[in-house]
Amino acid sequence: MNIIGIGPFELLIIFLVAFLFLGPDKLSKFSKDFANYVRGFNKQKKELNDLIDLELDSNDNDLDDKDEHKR
Repeated sequence: MNIIGIGPFELLIIFLVAFLFLGPDKLSKFSKDFANYVRGFNKQKKELNDLIDLELDSNDNDLDDKDEHKR
């Protein structure tokens, strides 16, 4: 298991340090807020990818139409 170059041992150390600094209550709230942020980021990324794909498909269709008119 390797998440963005961080192995399981490093994740455990990060979690323990965060637990010591934040405490159980704040760590729980931070985790929920972070999960919401990641979900929102992924949603925006998907929407952007869909928009790019739509534009690329539209441009391909326009180029195909121009090629047919030249013939």
